Order: sequence, then structure tokens, then C-alpha cells
Amino acid sequence: MQGDVQEVRHRHLSQGWRICRVQQDNLFRIANVLKIKGGFLRILKLNLTNREWILLVVLFLIEFTRGAFFLTFLPVYAVKYLGISVASVGLAVSAHYLMETLSKGMAGLLFDRHGRPVVLAGLIIALAGIWGLSFSTGPLGQFIAAAVFGLGISPVWPAVISLVAPVDMPGRASRMGAVFTFWLSGMGAGPVLINFAISHSYNMAIWLLIVLYISAVTTAFWVFPKEKNTGKVPAGSLWGELKRLAALPAVTRILLPGMFLQTMAASLLLPVLPLYASAVLGLNHNQYAFLLISGGAATLVFLVPMGKLVDSLPLKILLSAGFSFSALFLFVFTLVQNYLFIFLLAALVGISYAIVLPAWNALLARVISVKLQATGWGIFGTIEGLGIAAGPALGGIIANMLGPAGTVYCSSIILTILALFYLLYPVDSSLQKEG
Repeated sequence: MQGDVQEVRHRHLSQGWRICRVQQDNLFRIANVLKIKGGFLRILKLNLTNREWILLVVLFLIEFTRGAFFLTFLPVYAVKYLGISVASVGLAVSAHYLMETLSKGMAGLLFDRHGRPVVLAGLIIALAGIWGLSFSTGPLGQFIAAAVFGLGISPVWPAVISLVAPVDMPGRASRMGAVFTFWLSGMGAGPVLINFAISHSYNMAIWLLIVLYISAVTTAFWVFPKEKNTGKVPAGSLWGELKRLAALPAVTRILLPGMFLQTMAASLLLPVLPLYASAVLGLNHNQYAFLLISGGAATLVFLVPMGKLVDSLPLKILLSAGFSFSALFLFVFTLVQNYLFIFLLAALVGISYAIVLPAWNALLARVISVKLQATGWGIFGTIEGLGIAAGPALGGIIANMLGPAGTVYCSSIILTILALFYLLYPVDSSLQKEG
């Protein structure tokens, strides 16, 4: 069987590299379109430069590749084609996200100090991980390759966010909306669109993902600023920045509770949402897919407009409103059976998330050092990632005890507590004193 696998791969090798050249040309056409359509892009009033738009395209391609690999391609390819167990695939996926989460803080610090070489080195390391995922045939190889992939891409998020939406830039919340739009678009589009390539052949899907990733790496080489940050970054270590943040009352009293709890509230639903949709709401697979699409599309449409509100309204109003609406609409989910209302509620939850996301990141930006931006985003990303990691396990336990609806209730309760906290606590005045 292994010999047949190698024969098929070699048969598609030349086809893969032809796709590579075509996709690379297409990516540079995108850059030209961004220049040609500069007037249209300015309609969004984000005032992003061509370099910043292309940075967002790089982020999109990387998230597209990652989402396609771990949420769709690997589970199907490894189980059905290579005969690897579902449990082994799950461990590989966990290794990827855990490695990225634990590495973000140090990766951000290295980017703050050395700039572009850190991102490029990481992307090349991640390419080795992608190659291993594509061509290793055993569970150990998949596990190691997934972890290497996670380590390699860990600098990307803190680097892009610190370049496109600097914490000291006026009106940055609107830019944060654009960053999240590209990030979520890639993460959502990858798992869906890769199915068309998989339906043709696994090798076509493998080479398409490799080609897209190589396109992102090549573009990153040209688009990330060449100047190094050495000399601009204050001396210190990751531990020193952690101690600085931990000493701030705004971090310990305002940020930490929400940072962990909001991501845990969302990830509580991950293991039970498909079951709840089919067993309680009576949705089939296609209807469930459209349910997710309706929520995700609503989030994407409203991210930039809500980012503009963040620039003009108090954060406590937006945070309490976003968490309140999320809690309310999740609770109502347990009361309705009408399909139209179900999809409408999914869209309303997506809009609520679009309110919270830019407001929350504007809150984080208040305490991040201007000279250690990527480090700060990396540290906060690690803490939020721990909440995401804890949620599914706790959600499964709650579902076993109280049923799938019980997990939805618990998520709604957590979000209600957060809404009340940010409504009653003097968030804006506390942050002003901190500054």
C-alpha cells in the first residue's frame, strides 16, 4: 500500500508544481489589484497601505491552509487513506494548537527584537511541518509534524497585528476589525473549500495547500519590513514583561477574568454543538453547515463597522452589550425549534461576537507596551488559548451530567456574569488611571 501511495504522489508531482506557479502568479496579481482598486479600498476608510493589505492577505492564506489541514483534510486523509486512528489524529491536532499557544509569547518577543527574520524562519519551520503532515504515513510522524507546524506559525499573529494595528495608532479598532475579518475568513473558508479539491483527489488537495502556503511565505519575504527592531526594544525578557503586566491592576482585575472566561465560554460548545444541532434542533449536516455559515458571515460583515463604534463609544458599553446579547441569544437557542428563528439567532450571535471582538482587543491594547507590542499580543494569546483548551473538556463533562442543553446554559451564564462585571466595574476610568 505504501508503494502505491508513493507512486500516486510522484504522478502528481509535476501537476503540483504547475499549480504552484499559477497560484504564485495569482497572488502577485492580487497585489496589483489592490493598487488598481485603491480608490475602492479607501471607501472602507481604514487608510491601510498596500503593504498592510498584503500582510492581511498573507494572514488569510496561512489561516486558510491551517484550517483546511486540521479541520477537514487531516481527519479524512489520515483516517481513510492512511489508516491512522481518530484518536491519533486528535492528538496531532491538539499538539499543533497547544504548541502554537505556548510559543506565542516568546515568538512575539523575538519579533519585537529582530523583526522579519523571525517570521520568515518560523514560516520555513512551519513548511517543514506541512510537508511532514502531507507525506508522513504514521501517527508519530503526524504528531511531530503538527507540533512543528504550530511552532512555526506562532510569530505570525502577533507580528501582523502589531504592524497593521499598532497600539498607539488613533482609530486602531477599525483596523482590528479588518485584521479579524481576514483571519476569520481564512479560518472559515479553508475547511469548506478544500472539500472541492479532496473530491478530486487527496494529492490535488495536498499540493494545493502546499502551494498556497509557499505563496504566503514568498509574499511574506517581500512584504514584512526589512528593518530590524534591535535597539528599539527595551532590554528584558519574556518573564520581565510578564511581571510588568501582572503588576498592573488593570490586567489582574479587568483583563484576566474576561480573557480566560470568554474563550472558555465559547469553547465549551465545541464538543456539543454538532450533537445539539442534530439531536435537539433536528438539523441535518447541510443545515448545520448553513447554521455555522450564517453566524460566521454575520460576524465578518459587522466586524469593521463595530470596530468604528469602538473608536467612539466607551468600552464598557460595548463589552457589556456584546456579552449580554451573546448570553441572551444562546439562551433563546434552547427555547426555539423553528428553523428560520434558529438561523436568525445564529446570525445575531455572530453580530454579538462582532461587537465583543474589536472592543475586547481595544481593551488589551491599552496595557500593551508600544515597544513590545508583539510580545504583549503573544502573551495574551497564550492566556486566551488556555481558555480555549480548557473549554471542550469541561463542556463534555457538563454535557454528560446535564445534557447538551446544559452546556449551552453554562456558556450563557458565564457570558452573563462577564456582561454584569464589565457593566458595573469602572473599566474606562480604571484604564485611564493606569495610563
